[in-house]
Amino acid sequence: MKYSAIIPAGGSSTRYGNGNKLFQNLNGKPVFIHAVEQFRMFCEDRYIVIPVHKDHKSGLLSLMEQYLPHHQITVVEGGSDRTRSVLNAIEVLPRDCTLTAVHDAARPLICRETIKAVYEAAEQHSAAAAARRVTSTLKLADSEGLLSAGNIDREYMWEIETPQTFRTELLLHALRETVAQGLSFTDDTAAVECFCGIRTYPVQPDEINLKITRLSDLALAEALLNSR
Repeated sequence: MKYSAIIPAGGSSTRYGNGNKLFQNLNGKPVFIHAVEQFRMFCEDRYIVIPVHKDHKSGLLSLMEQYLPHHQITVVEGGSDRTRSVLNAIEVLPRDCTLTAVHDAARPLICRETIKAVYEAAEQHSAAAAARRVTSTLKLADSEGLLSAGNIDREYMWEIETPQTFRTELLLHALRETVAQGLSFTDDTAAVECFCGIRTYPVQPDEINLKITRLSDLALAEALLNSR
């Protein structure tokens, strides 16, 4: 099996509110570098692609040269949404990659054990993703924003995370069809199920796989890293 990885870094950081969250310092290096370093343990540089918004491409390349000198990782411009950004990236991957992981650059706490487990699950099931069982009480709100009296059964509920890993030909087909039909999905598991009929196997991480969204998340991520 030849592993590859796509690490989307094209978010607008609107909710973060203090510049590009991926470029912020986290324990001595930018947020996105943490994720890239973890995947370099499984993939050769030429099998890693980072799609990034065109306005942030030069900044990202500058930081990569600083923290990953002499790298051979490919950086491409992202598309108008996540689906099109990931498609831009997978189109430039070497054709011999067997499994492709898609991982949010804003999840810097991912551990190599989880990455390995998700790749291995995808080898067996064709599609796998980091996910965790929902433990909180869930309710529906009505059109006025008021909560219902009853609770949603959480027994079969999972919160999806990344990495999401697939047989490369399935992901490529699903993304091409998504774009051709003018659709958009919030994650890649939905596209693969829609166009390939493949359902995703969940792998629950042991670590907190935090996604940096708001300014307060950065301090939490730093505390979690320091506790490891």
